Amino acid sequence: MPDFEHAPIKRHEALVPLSRDHFTGLVRAQRLIKSTHEDRVARHKALAGFLDAWNSEIAAHFDDEERLFKGKISGEDEQRLLREHKEIRALAKEAAEMRSSIDPSPERLKRIGVALRDHIRWEERELFGRVEASACEEQLNEMARETAKIEASRPRSKVYGQDAADSIEDG
Repeated sequence: MPDFEHAPIKRHEALVPLSRDHFTGLVRAQRLIKSTHEDRVARHKALAGFLDAWNSEIAAHFDDEERLFKGKISGEDEQRLLREHKEIRALAKEAAEMRSSIDPSPERLKRIGVALRDHIRWEERELFGRVEASACEEQLNEMARETAKIEASRPRSKVYGQDAADSIEDG
């Protein structure tokens, strides 16, 4: 088994759907960053993939997190979450404007990819651990019911044939 710089993190079931969303975001962020060293066709493909994910999943994920964590995280964490979401939303708007350009700017694509990657890493490595540590079991169970509904609405639940909301209700 390979050595990891950061060991895999075992999450409470309440946060697992959000972590799955993060995987999509990390893939898109890495593709944007990697595309900066490739040709314009690769940059367009990475940009289109990011925008498709943004429109189908990532933007909704931001809304869900803001709703789920409101009043459940520290003021400092909430301010950072909202600030970074606002910044990434602005970068996504910028990305949409770049879609029609002949050659998307490598620097701008990298800025979008790095901002998204760093934000997701902060949530996974810091914020989610604080949520798990500070919420009581009742709060986590309520959050699990909410995130199961969110999971069932995501495109991947149809791909994998899962109905996460039912599995939470049954368990």
